[in-house]
Parts: sequence; structure tokens; C-alpha cells
Amino acid sequence: MDMVLQKVLRGLVTYRAIIYILLGVGILVYLRMLIIGVMEWKKSVFGLERRIAQRRLVSASTGLILLFLLLVGEFLLVTLIEPRMPAQSSESQVSVDPLVVPTTTLQLDENPNSRTLPVVEGSDASVEQGELVFECVEDQVEITEPTDGGTISGTVEIFGSVYVDNFGSYKYEFSPVGNINWITIAAGNQLKLHESIGFWYTSELTPGRYLLRLVPLDNTGKELMPCIITVEVVAPKE
Repeated sequence: MDMVLQKVLRGLVTYRAIIYILLGVGILVYLRMLIIGVMEWKKSVFGLERRIAQRRLVSASTGLILLFLLLVGEFLLVTLIEPRMPAQSSESQVSVDPLVVPTTTLQLDENPNSRTLPVVEGSDASVEQGELVFECVEDQVEITEPTDGGTISGTVEIFGSVYVDNFGSYKYEFSPVGNINWITIAAGNQLKLHESIGFWYTSELTPGRYLLRLVPLDNTGKELMPCIITVEVVAPKE
């Protein structure tokens, strides 16, 4: 999707409350004009008066229909199109540098539910004694699609949840297994609960095993415990 068009659509979604109010006020104004026009048309006797009243009726009807169509379009954008749009990129409201990924080191013994994966020493990752520390928590920070250990190819839509306290934003990233080097795919600034997180375009990747992680950030920009899964990327079928 073209970046300019994407920004316009996201602006229409972000300010939907204001847009609804303005459209609602406009509809009421034109509806009032329509009612007044009908009353004047009924009262008109001479031909000139009727023509003027008819013009007012046409103008009010046209404006009313246009505003109603805009209202329907905004509703469809928010309810149908916006959930299918790619997640907000790192160039938008959430500033993410794909080459410099700040990390949070958490003590494993402070969170007994945390899991670990072995990593190569010196890798760019949240590590604790050579292990990658993470935790996937249902209804809070989780990736439900693709599944852990699953096989993917081509364009992959990622589903899951990012529903944490003091939420600020989230990002999702990938890295080859064994040599951790996180590459940011995209980011977003809306809470998610069992819904689309965004898309991952894997067609250009070398087939193999990859890590996919979902990282929530609080409202100060601090990274929280991520959720990480392992997937097998295969070449798309021709």
C-alpha cells in the first residue's frame, strides 16, 4: 500500500471520533435545510418561488447524501479495512531503529514462568548468561498465529495479543536461529486482543528456521518481556 495513502487512512482511523462528530453535525444542518426547503416548496405559489425552493431542495439533498456516504465510508474503513491494514511501520508514530534495538535484561529467577532459548554469545538480544529470556502470556503478550514450531511462507498475517498495563506501543521482529540479530518488521500503537498484529513478508528470506518475537513497550518507551516463537520459513509454492 502506498505510504501516503496509508498515512491518510490511518489519520482517518485515528481521528474517527472527530470525523463522526463533524459528519453528524453536517448531516443535521443539511437535514434542517431539507425540511425548510420542503416547507417553502409547499408554500410557494409562483413559478419563480418554486424554482428557488427546488434548487434549495436539490442542494440540501445532495449535501445530505454526500455526508451520509462519507459517514458510511468512515464506518467501513474503521470496521473492515483498518484491521486488514499492515501494522504501522517504524517510520510512523512509533520510532523504531531496526539496527539499534534497546533490550531489557530480566532475571530468570524473578519470573519462574519465563522460558529461555540458547543464543550465540555476543548476539544482540535480551540475554541472561547466554540464554534468551522471554515469556508468552495468554491474553497479554502472545503470538497465536503462526504457531510455535509451525511452517510459513510468503505473506504471513500474525495474530495474537498485546494487552499490557501502561501500554505505549509494540513492535514485532525476526531473527535467524542461532545468531540473534533482531530485524524490526513493523510496529503499532493500538492494544490488540486475539486479533491481527500485522503482516510479515517472508518471500525474500532464505528458507530456514527463524525466531519471531513480539515486544510490548510501556508509555515511557521501555521494552517489556517479549513473546518469542520459532518458525520454519519455506519457499513459496509456484
